[in-house]
Amino acid sequence: MKFALITEGVSEHRIIKHIISKYFKDKEPDINQVQPKLVNNKQNVTGGWDEVLKYCQRQELADIFIENDYLIIQIDTDQSQLNPFNITHTKIDPISGNLTNKTIEELYNDVKAKIESLINVDILKKYNDKIFYAICTHTIECWLLPIYYTNNHKNDIATCIGSLNAQLKKKNIQSLPTTTKNKNSAQSIKIYNTILNNWKKRKEIEDAAIHQYGLNKFLESLRTLD
Repeated sequence: MKFALITEGVSEHRIIKHIISKYFKDKEPDINQVQPKLVNNKQNVTGGWDEVLKYCQRQELADIFIENDYLIIQIDTDQSQLNPFNITHTKIDPISGNLTNKTIEELYNDVKAKIESLINVDILKKYNDKIFYAICTHTIECWLLPIYYTNNHKNDIATCIGSLNAQLKKKNIQSLPTTTKNKNSAQSIKIYNTILNNWKKRKEIEDAAIHQYGLNKFLESLRTLD
């Protein structure tokens, strides 16, 4: 069972890798990072949502399946309104004509459709059932909120790193970095591992997914492999 990962960056890689490792623990999955490339578990090339979108357009996307069984594409929605992502967070209400926020489900579906539109038609047709989407509203750190919160903050989709850091401070754990350049540090790796160590079993991840739509959809797709 081999998974290839396309993620925004190294922290997203760590989270997705941990989920896959625990979810399919008995099958001992192999996890290969494709974009961005990692050297000694550190990111050494440019990452970000724009690089995810660019990679999805490559013809060599099909080559991933030569040595891997499945592909996971991870992307956050916090900057989806920017060009060339161009997926807005709002819509025109058909009844009132007013501008209103999309539901999380609507935004998820629009982002998934965007990614699928970038993938070569023949590649998508051939490997559609082997491609899984980890679409995070609005950042992947939001998926981690149910680890520490027992109230409505478990469902938050904004300022999630700040919310996590507030809880980490209460537990005398150093804060997560808020800039990408710091996520390669040994301290950053330690903090993310400390958080993820709370997910020791598949059931714990499934319980968290009830509160985070993107995580729940991701796990739903993985269940097809059981």
